[in-house]
Amino acid sequence: MTTTVKQSKALTIELQKEIEALKAQIVENDRQLTKGATANEDGAEILRKLLDLIYVLEIDPVQKRGMTDICLRLIEKDALVKRLGIELTESDALFVSKFEKKHLNLNNRELRICLLIKLNYDNAEIARMIGISARGLESIRYRLHNKLGLGKHESIKSYLTQLAVA
Repeated sequence: MTTTVKQSKALTIELQKEIEALKAQIVENDRQLTKGATANEDGAEILRKLLDLIYVLEIDPVQKRGMTDICLRLIEKDALVKRLGIELTESDALFVSKFEKKHLNLNNRELRICLLIKLNYDNAEIARMIGISARGLESIRYRLHNKLGLGKHESIKSYLTQLAVA
């Protein structure tokens, strides 16, 4: 019986050490996330300052326009990332902008779901990512189908793919 007690105590000590190591890892991950979020906020502010500097430069108007367009696209992409809570590639950001202009009646969650559908996530993954049940996602997709004005036999995925390449 004493051997069992000793083994139990040893196991408890080992588990406590693992718990402490995991807590330390959580603290470190939280610190890294905070650092990353701060860097993103700094990046947007730097882009705005850069844009202001470009406006006052006395350079060829065509070059100036190209530089300002790039800065504006990056600022818009940053705003979309913050609003949708998803890291976007350049092409994803362009798609969301085009899609949003075409369908003004969609909210941020619906935009995010459409982007995830376009990126080939399945229903279970999308539901988990936005924190709802699979049945809840089916209801949202049904309403999305109507909001997008799709026919009875048109799929949202096909529509989004067509829109992305158009």
